[in-house]
This record gives sequence, structure tokens and C-alpha cells, in this order.
Amino acid sequence: MQHSRGVARSKLKELTPGKLQSLSPQLRKAARYVVEHPGEIATRSQRFVAGAANLSAPTFTRLAHAIGYESYDDLRETCRAEVLNKRTVLAEKAQLLVEADTSDAGFAARHAAATIRNTEDLIANLDLEALEAAAQMLVRARRVALLGVMSARPIVDYAMYLANMSLSGWMVPGGGGHGLASDLADLGPEDACIVFSIEPYAAQAIGLARTITEQGAPLLALTDNHLSPVAEHARHCFCIGTESPQFFPSHVAAMVFFEAIIGMVIQMKGNEAQQRIAAVERQNHKLGEYWRDKPGSNKGA
Repeated sequence: MQHSRGVARSKLKELTPGKLQSLSPQLRKAARYVVEHPGEIATRSQRFVAGAANLSAPTFTRLAHAIGYESYDDLRETCRAEVLNKRTVLAEKAQLLVEADTSDAGFAARHAAATIRNTEDLIANLDLEALEAAAQMLVRARRVALLGVMSARPIVDYAMYLANMSLSGWMVPGGGGHGLASDLADLGPEDACIVFSIEPYAAQAIGLARTITEQGAPLLALTDNHLSPVAEHARHCFCIGTESPQFFPSHVAAMVFFEAIIGMVIQMKGNEAQQRIAAVERQNHKLGEYWRDKPGSNKGA
């Protein structure tokens, strides 16, 4: 029994936007409901789930067969395992953290180990051809918009700072005193967009990603699940792990991804990027942005 559950779990994980295209619209809708509400699949009747999803009960049975399960019960078992092993709301995770043995000095080591696993999984599962194609898309773009809302915003701001030192035309819509609407209105097929969104997905990020793709700009999505709401709009989609003993999802792997793909774009830009970095660095020196030890500053110390 354990073996069959492991196989089923791998089938559910392998659902990607490309594979979903072979499903009917009703089955795609059911698949998204399963991924977004595993707790209901695990604990509620099939009839209740169907009513909540506004679908017929047999639709979920057909979905189970279509994605490789022998029955709907097998699909339910996968969701039960995920709820038990992974899904915990932030408040519950915080409570577990608070109630943990304070004498346990190993928390830092466990947290570090989790972030390392997330990063190793990112690299191990990375489609290098797709990553290079995504980087080339960014190189060709006239402008690149970076989207991140709520906890994703500081990561996007860091990526923007890194890119701004070496690449022209990158921006965070609505940032730096710009109007959000005017920034979005200027984007089109000659541009590109990167959106970073993980569960719980920010409604604004999803809406902005949809708006930009409707205007013809290709989208690179960084998310935690191939069935996340931003994945369906993306030309290129990459998934990261966010697991951590902390109460909040870890963003370490996301930072690794941004640093890697921006580095690839800089490599592809070549001398153009290098010259911009040199110019920015000269200005930083000229404006006194970098601290320098002045002669005699330690006098009397």
C-alpha cells in the first residue's frame, strides 16, 4: 500500500501546465481545485467536493483516472498524505514553533538544512534548456517588469537592485514614484515580465500577470507549484521549494534563482552589461556611497 501511495504522489507532482492542456476544461478545473484544496479532498466526501468546486462528482473520478490513479480514493490518499506531512497554515506552524523545546539548539541547523534541500531540489529539477530560453527572452526584451506582492516584494526589490546595476530597462511597476497603470500600459510584445508568487498566492500578482500577458508580453513565472494561478499565464515556469521548520515559507531558493538568471542575462549581454556596472560603480565612488577609511580617523583610539 505504501508503494502505491508513493507512485500516486509522484503522478500528482508531475502535473504541469503542458500536461494539463491535454485535459478537458472541466478536468483542468477539477485538477486546480485538488491542488488548491487538498484538505477538502482528504476530509470531505466526493459529493461535497464536487458541490464546492461547482462540478459533478464523476468529474473527479475521471480526473483521477486521467492523471494515472486507479480510483478517486487513491487520489484522496495522496491528498491526505500531503495534508499530514506538508500543509500547515502559518498560525499553526507558528504555534508549533513557539511550543518547541527552547533548549533545542538545533533549530538553526534544521532551518539551514531545509533551505539547502530546497536549493538542491531547484538545481536538480531545473530544465536547463528552458532556463536558457527564459534568459534569452529577457536579453531580447526592451523592458523587463518584475512583479512581486506581499512577502515576494522584498525578493523582487533585491532582484531589481541587482539588475539595475548591470541592465537597463528593468523595473518594478508602480515603484520609484511611477504610476502602476502607466507602467503597465507601456508593456507589450517587445517586453517581458517576471512574476514571483507562492502560496498563499497574492491576488494582485495574479491579476497583474494576467493583464500583462493579455497585452502580449511573455511571462516568466517563479512559483511553488506548476498548478499555481500564475503558471497558466507563463511562457516559462520554474518551481521552487519553500519548506522550512520556520512558520513562514523560505525564500532562499527564490533568491538563488534570481541571482542565477540575472547572472545569465549579464553573461549574454557581455560588454554592454560590464560597461554599465563599471559606470554605476564609478558614480558610487564619486557620490561617496562606499565607505572609505580616512587618514587619521583613528587618532586617539
